[in-house]
Amino acid sequence: MATLAVSAAETAVTGLRTTFRRAGHGPPLLLLHGWGGSSRLWHYTLRDLADRYTLIAPDLPGFGSSPPLGGRLSLERLADWVIAFADALGVERFAINGHSLCAAVAVHVAARYPERVTRLVLTSFSTFRDERERRIVASIHHLMALWLALRRPWMLDVQPIMRLIGSRFFYRLPADHAILRETFADFLAMEQRTALETARGAGSPTITAAMAAVRAPSLIIACRHDQIMPPPGAPVAAARIPHCRLVWIEQCGHLPMLERPQEYHAILSSFLEETTA
Repeated sequence: MATLAVSAAETAVTGLRTTFRRAGHGPPLLLLHGWGGSSRLWHYTLRDLADRYTLIAPDLPGFGSSPPLGGRLSLERLADWVIAFADALGVERFAINGHSLCAAVAVHVAARYPERVTRLVLTSFSTFRDERERRIVASIHHLMALWLALRRPWMLDVQPIMRLIGSRFFYRLPADHAILRETFADFLAMEQRTALETARGAGSPTITAAMAAVRAPSLIIACRHDQIMPPPGAPVAAARIPHCRLVWIEQCGHLPMLERPQEYHAILSSFLEETTA
């Protein structure tokens, strides 16, 4: 296990301050957190893989400590933002790992900028097989939108509320109370317009075309008990992406990097080392 320190820093991207975390040395790997998260989602990844990779995890605009973008948001615009972020750090070519909603952003990065992406990892990502599944995911996001309207800072100190929300994201709630609290704090802190507009992006029709355009070697890491992204859609997504492999993690919810970090990192490292070779 790496003992290298994780540094928190800021840089300007498209004129806005952006907070990010960085650790390690080696080939660069960009880590994009999902909806309602921040770079803190990669707490264990930054610690455990720093001896093999340069790990860079931004707070996307409107999440964590980064201010929101103005104007209309879209997956394409966020993909362009990721490239601007990499340019600001002087990172020309990189592997990219996107979680949940930002897996769709990572797909668009790989499709729009194939010369920049060496490898693509999609964590807790799936697509819809039919209209019924689309409606299920839409209803989940609608529920989350209702929570956005009701959320208050004091909820962070109400254990039943924190555990109720956490049960949607974890198969088993983490024993480490600090991890659960950080996850809930990020959910409460996301900027409301950003959250609502990015949540709608989960059903964007551009995702299917972008998947077909990916040229980088790709991996989907899916979890059997994911209540946010429907597991049956993961094989469909893998079939739509050229040169894509699908690996399952059993008895795990939407956040494998927090719930099953050792297994998750073993899968991730194996894929990155294989394709490098």
